[in-house]
Amino acid sequence: MRTKIVLIGAGSAMFTQGIVSDMIKRSHHRKWHLSLVDVSQDILTSVSRLVQKMIDTRGADIEISSSTDRRDVLPGADFVITSIGVGGRRAWEKDVYIPRKYGIFQPVGDSVAVGGISRSMRMIPAMVAIAKDVKELCPDAVFFNVSNPMTTICRAIAKAVDIPVYGLCAGTYNVERYLAEFIGTPKEDVTALAVGLNHFTWIYDLKVKGQDAWPLVREKIKELAAQRRVSQPIAAAECDRI
Repeated sequence: MRTKIVLIGAGSAMFTQGIVSDMIKRSHHRKWHLSLVDVSQDILTSVSRLVQKMIDTRGADIEISSSTDRRDVLPGADFVITSIGVGGRRAWEKDVYIPRKYGIFQPVGDSVAVGGISRSMRMIPAMVAIAKDVKELCPDAVFFNVSNPMTTICRAIAKAVDIPVYGLCAGTYNVERYLAEFIGTPKEDVTALAVGLNHFTWIYDLKVKGQDAWPLVREKIKELAAQRRVSQPIAAAECDRI
């Protein structure tokens, strides 16, 4: 019996490659069936060929299927992952450039403030529609969302459809990994606790093998400040704020 994953928004080629790479690495533990869904048949065809090439190259035991209609492949799904972007890159650009005309600058603009509101208005109706199909066609599936704005999408689904949805983002994990590299410590020795919303998060507890790691971070900042000929009193004052 194969475990079925439905990936809605497979046109996100980089994310899709990451998912498939992880599945290939674990294909000796479990038999997988991956269903790819995208609104563009041309994109879906290209991504399906790429995925099949990855699978064939590694000789992994993974079946794939594809459809431009998610309702064709949702029945029997064990996991559903959404990585859609309504409007594509052109719409996303407007979330950044239109506010900029009025003095509101956002480097990404996909989660908070004006850009986040604009993106929410495009994304939430589509995501709620997907959630309704999940509830109808595969109610026992575990539903993961990686689309932004993460927090508002998950909240909207919980309120409108009343099914569990789990938002996933690599942001906090990547910062934790960066801090480990910054202080020269193996990533596996570092643990962290974070609070906040997606893209609006604070790491407030950082440890190395169970010991407070913030002194190591502060010391590294002081070293870099000294190397750049920044006055030590100023550097120390800035470090004390961390």
